[in-house]
Amino acid sequence: MAVLRSRGATSRLQASSRCWSNVDGCTWMKSNFHILNNRAISHLQQACDDVTHRHVTLTVEFPSKLYSHVTQLKAKSHVVFILRTLKNVMRLYEKSENADCDQQKLQTFILDLHRQITELESCATKVVITEANKKIMKKMEMHFKSLISHLKNTDYSAAGWKDVAGLVLQHLYRLDLLAISTKLDPSL
Repeated sequence: MAVLRSRGATSRLQASSRCWSNVDGCTWMKSNFHILNNRAISHLQQACDDVTHRHVTLTVEFPSKLYSHVTQLKAKSHVVFILRTLKNVMRLYEKSENADCDQQKLQTFILDLHRQITELESCATKVVITEANKKIMKKMEMHFKSLISHLKNTDYSAAGWKDVAGLVLQHLYRLDLLAISTKLDPSL
């Protein structure tokens, strides 16, 4: 039993060192986030054929101001913001079995999200969350709660899911742009 525990601890240590080193920062964020995020975007688009960026019945606006505030924070804060936003996206899709989408491709999208979250959690363990970060993340959480309310108000209809998927795509595109600027920051 002690051997199993030490192997598990070793695996976690290896995953952590693979992701964050004192010299290179969050190496996974710098090298693999963009690739996996683009896969997630592609899988969501394929899963929900009619996804557009126009949200006909959606009263929730995209939180552009939050993204503007985040870009002014340090790169390590970007990692935490990206992680928390992806977790919020994942929460949205917990009840996606009723979505008018290809469920197999949607599950692949969810697996992509899960992988990103797992890798970013390793990176974010060393980041100290500031009060500014907490405020921004609280506002983002409220935004995603509004999306969940939209789904509830539309009885998780196909149109409701299409609206949400369109907005989620916008988030994934903006997270990708944020990640690109983040990996250029030498403090990461």
